[in-house]
Amino acid sequence: VEYRDMLDENIEKTANDMFHGTAVSSIIVDGPRLNPDLDDGCGNFKVRHFGVATAKAFSSFSIIKMIREIISQNRDIHVWNLSLGSNDEVNQNFISAEGAILDQIQFENDVIFVIAGTNLSFGETIIRPIGAPADSINSIVVNSVDKDNQPSSYSRKGPVLSFFIKPDISYYGGDSRNLMKVCTPNGEAFVKGTSFAAPWISRKLSYLINILGLSRDIAKALLSHSSTGWYRQQTDQSLVGHGVVPIRIEDI
Repeated sequence: VEYRDMLDENIEKTANDMFHGTAVSSIIVDGPRLNPDLDDGCGNFKVRHFGVATAKAFSSFSIIKMIREIISQNRDIHVWNLSLGSNDEVNQNFISAEGAILDQIQFENDVIFVIAGTNLSFGETIIRPIGAPADSINSIVVNSVDKDNQPSSYSRKGPVLSFFIKPDISYYGGDSRNLMKVCTPNGEAFVKGTSFAAPWISRKLSYLINILGLSRDIAKALLSHSSTGWYRQQTDQSLVGHGVVPIRIEDI
């Protein structure tokens, strides 16, 4: 992992600020060794990790501005994992400014974002709509399911603008019965959240694009297609999207 701190040097940082990003990176680098039951056959990946926010509240517009700058300076990276999002709900009538800018960035730079579908807050029981930038149309938005392929208890729902299917797909992000094992600055930890489902999809997408040489459109289509079956989906599409992506890369 190559780490680059993009935050102003005057912003005070604590050890807690490093927990989430390190955990996400550990899945991209070596997720199958941490979680053998999710061995996807994709191997290991290099990560260029950009610190754009602390664990506390952050300005989404500042982050989007940084993302635009980062991507313009790192043309060799095609797959970008964004495990962050707003606690507020997206508007039913228009795409968020953050989502629209990410769509523009992807179009102009031939890159693709994998975005976590955002989570309910601790103790929430009423399922709310997803938060920005998970309403980005061109990105792959990932929600979480449990081992039985049922929506996780913390999942938020789509669609976007009433007809765009969001989330696009779902994957395993840990739940109260089967937490996800990750590496943090303090060693091993067990977590759950859509933030930890997204990096597994980033691994698969990077394999399809960087190893097999597929275009981002074909790679995205393959992921969506592999998540669907021959029979009508019984699970609410607003919670799981097209379906759950297979674990093994050869099944995709």
